[in-house]
Amino acid sequence: MRTLKGLFLLLATLLTTVPPAMTQAPTPVVERIETHFDRTTRVSLFSNRVVVVAVRSESEDFVHRATLSFDEYMFYLQALERAAREIGNEPVTSDVEARDSATKLTLHVGPRAPRVLTYSPLASLKMAAARIDSIVDDLENRALSALPGQYEIEQWDPAIGDCVKLRQGGEACVTAIDDNGTIVMVQEESSVSITVDRGNRAEVILEIVEPSP
Repeated sequence: MRTLKGLFLLLATLLTTVPPAMTQAPTPVVERIETHFDRTTRVSLFSNRVVVVAVRSESEDFVHRATLSFDEYMFYLQALERAAREIGNEPVTSDVEARDSATKLTLHVGPRAPRVLTYSPLASLKMAAARIDSIVDDLENRALSALPGQYEIEQWDPAIGDCVKLRQGGEACVTAIDDNGTIVMVQEESSVSITVDRGNRAEVILEIVEPSP
């Protein structure tokens, strides 16, 4: 009960500290930026439950996104808030220098938020800071392992007549949509009807076909 009470207090604080005009815009919860020579990896969790991983370098330039379920998001939020409260004034036990490499971790939850921790990727972290680093690792893996185009498909607001490419091959067009977001599509080549729940769209749909101008 004490943990849940703390979580509710955290949510109440977040809601009361965000200006009314900004309540519709997602706000960052935690963000980690790792640089190694010319390569930068940014991992961010936002209040709209979206995880974003952006990699920039001379040879790579891509963004991966994943949307957490409400229960998953609350689990991560609670774990981050608890660890943030346990971080002392010196979260790094031994800061071993790494040439041309650095990590910047910004916490938007817990005491003294936003709190910025800067350390070498070779540094030894105390337990609370190491837990947060591990949580961000897990969030990064979630986004990187998401199906290609999954975020865009999850955010898609379909209309009758919209067409998609299927992961199994071929195309299908939307013929019906119910109030829960379940769509019925008809495959063009075979005229087979396909029913897809909102939560399973990315497993069936490869990409959304843009209508011809």
